[in-house]
Amino acid sequence: MNHEKIVSYSSLHQMIDDSELFQRLDDLLSQREITHLSLDLFDTFFRRACSEPSWVFEEAARRVLANGVTLPMEAEDYRLCRIEAEARARKQSVREEIYFTEIFAHVPLCSEHKRALMAEELQVERDVIYLDPLVQMILQRAQCHGLQVIFISDMYLSEVFLKELIIQRCPQLHNVHLFVSSELGLTKQSGSLFQQVLSLLAVKPEQVLHIGDNPKADVQSAQQLGLASLHFDLPDHLSDVLENEKLYRVNLSSTMQHARKLAVLSIPQQLSEEEQFFYAYGAFTLGPILTAFAKWILQSAKRLQVKNILSLMREGGIFAACINRQLDFQSQKYPDIRCQTCYASRKATYLPAIDDSQLEEAVSQTLMRRNYTVRDFFNEFGIQDVRLASFLDTPLAFLDQISVDGQDGLQLMADVFEQNIEQIKSNIQQSKLAMRDYFVGLTGDAPYLLVDLAPPPPPPPPLGGGGTIPSQISKAMQQQPVTSLLLYCNHRGSKNSVITPISAFIPVRNDTIKGIKKIARSPEIFEIVLVGLEGSTLGYRYTAEGKVVPRQAEVRYSARHQQNIRSFEAGVNAYQLWDQSLGIVEPDLDERLSFLRMMERLVECPVSSEVHYLGNLVHEDNFGSERSYKVINSSGLTRIHSEGIETFYRKFSKNMSYGERWLAWPQGALSRLDPDLMMDFVGLRDARYKHAQAIESLLELVQSQQATDVIVYGAGEFFECLVPELVKNSIHIRSVIDKKANFGHYQVMGYDVISLSECSIPSGSVLIIASASFVEEIRRDIFAAIFSQDVTILSLN
Repeated sequence: MNHEKIVSYSSLHQMIDDSELFQRLDDLLSQREITHLSLDLFDTFFRRACSEPSWVFEEAARRVLANGVTLPMEAEDYRLCRIEAEARARKQSVREEIYFTEIFAHVPLCSEHKRALMAEELQVERDVIYLDPLVQMILQRAQCHGLQVIFISDMYLSEVFLKELIIQRCPQLHNVHLFVSSELGLTKQSGSLFQQVLSLLAVKPEQVLHIGDNPKADVQSAQQLGLASLHFDLPDHLSDVLENEKLYRVNLSSTMQHARKLAVLSIPQQLSEEEQFFYAYGAFTLGPILTAFAKWILQSAKRLQVKNILSLMREGGIFAACINRQLDFQSQKYPDIRCQTCYASRKATYLPAIDDSQLEEAVSQTLMRRNYTVRDFFNEFGIQDVRLASFLDTPLAFLDQISVDGQDGLQLMADVFEQNIEQIKSNIQQSKLAMRDYFVGLTGDAPYLLVDLAPPPPPPPPLGGGGTIPSQISKAMQQQPVTSLLLYCNHRGSKNSVITPISAFIPVRNDTIKGIKKIARSPEIFEIVLVGLEGSTLGYRYTAEGKVVPRQAEVRYSARHQQNIRSFEAGVNAYQLWDQSLGIVEPDLDERLSFLRMMERLVECPVSSEVHYLGNLVHEDNFGSERSYKVINSSGLTRIHSEGIETFYRKFSKNMSYGERWLAWPQGALSRLDPDLMMDFVGLRDARYKHAQAIESLLELVQSQQATDVIVYGAGEFFECLVPELVKNSIHIRSVIDKKANFGHYQVMGYDVISLSECSIPSGSVLIIASASFVEEIRRDIFAAIFSQDVTILSLN
């Protein structure tokens, strides 16, 4: 085992041992008489190295076509046909599960073509299947406890084929028991497969621990029968994020998506709900981006033959941590490269970057800074004047409105500047020398690269003319950086490429400009977590030993914020460990563009937990003026209300900088006012959202009745959207009724659908009408069919 694998393996095991998942596993094994570990197969024990299961169908058709078979449809069209054929087979089946061969009875092709497609589909499954590494660790824990491992799967593939896959990937399980719905005609979804397994094994429910990804089939159904269960998948809000990312054309490799899930499942134990959010923010959203950024930086350093990487604070802290972890993993590939944090900021590098000949221009730019006061100006340039002592906290922009001893305040400030110009020049020279000595202490005379997040936001900028830290460093230093590597760039930053070479992980292109503008308009939701817990660099000073060290702003982060940041950084670390363990390669340009779309989705269409926790973050402005502001604040929300939501959004859509002085995150603020608003505005709402409000109203009615067991009338699209919410709230569906069942039974989402006349509705039942139309007609039908008066019917009207 090489060094890279040793680092990853040992760190992973420590992380998993400390995770909430393994703590719950150990608790169940110690508190209950568990003798059998039951595992779901697909998306739990097995993972597919493809974006989604239906890719297998398309790939099978591609291979058949490549072998010279003249299919009368393209591979993409066959994929849709195969999906519909399976749906029809399920609808017509009298069993709870179908056979693989039954699906192909509905494929409109000749027997020869069907045989070729069936054989190729099985071969593709063999080729793309691999074992989930976290489940492998669970298996090791089970073996330590002497548990018997079994598999229970809702799957149309045959037992023979699935056993072949298990033995190929995990030979030590050659004698394992496998219970498949296709063979037994029963499913976990209905609970009947679990009952059959208990009977066949002659064990009690409390002896079995089942682990799987489906909240209904693997968790609710198991628990209702008395089995212990662990949910092995993402929390709901992250599943929603994944669905929304598809709408934004985020196209990451299946292995990277797997690493994101594994990192979330590795969450430490005993975190608060808020800390869990920030851990997941690191593990699922920003961790993949930062890890890929670190790999790209190292590739760039090797290509340019530069051994010194300086990661600019404050984001440089987490950038350097990711780069150095990657160096640990890939020490053989990058043996001589080293990365250090470099304490620099727009403020600390501002004075050193000023040339004497451009002093007046620099001062005029200073006057443009937001909320910049007389005190800030005096502190910046190291001067003072008693005549302005009463106006130290007055913004420079207001000086022309006041009079001091009969003189215009702004003119007085200009006079003060002229009177102190030699002192100012001396201060600039001293700051320039101190900064140069600081950089020499980091790299000596060796070439170096700079790493930074991005250029500053669009005008009105803190420095007026578009200065960035890398460009200011280039102006101040005798030893120029070879290049500056940015996470993303915009036109504002690219203007500085004539001062110092700039290369962006997410480059400015015609297809990225719009997304970059969105994240540059609301950088706070990224920057606040990326800057960590250190204060901004204010300048540099010499110690008694003659060493130059940074001067940092004092910070007073709350204990709660500190813990949230530590949780975020732990999530980033977890993702990077899993990324290394799965052997994910350096990102190509398509993946880099997908990272932009991930960030764009977060800015534009956040889910409710993102709006809540990111909107409550406080941004500290450490450049030039001391101020802080909440990302989403009540005054901003009030102003949107006063303008009118649609009026505000129309103005913002035409001019993205609209409202930037009083609103940091417009889309987040709109989403706080109405969670579905942005999905509507950008035209991305689909069936999942169409019924959201109606379903929420129905759930409130169910919960007001304290119902845990319901009968549902209606098995259409509304029902399919309602089921996950009922499952999430631990509400059991006893029966499903629909008028169409008068023509014969069928299944929807694993539930048997029967007619009203066949359904037993005992006294005390709660019946939900899963429909937004024809409600009165349905109510009349129900009352005509039931005999008990003690039945509660819940509907939308």
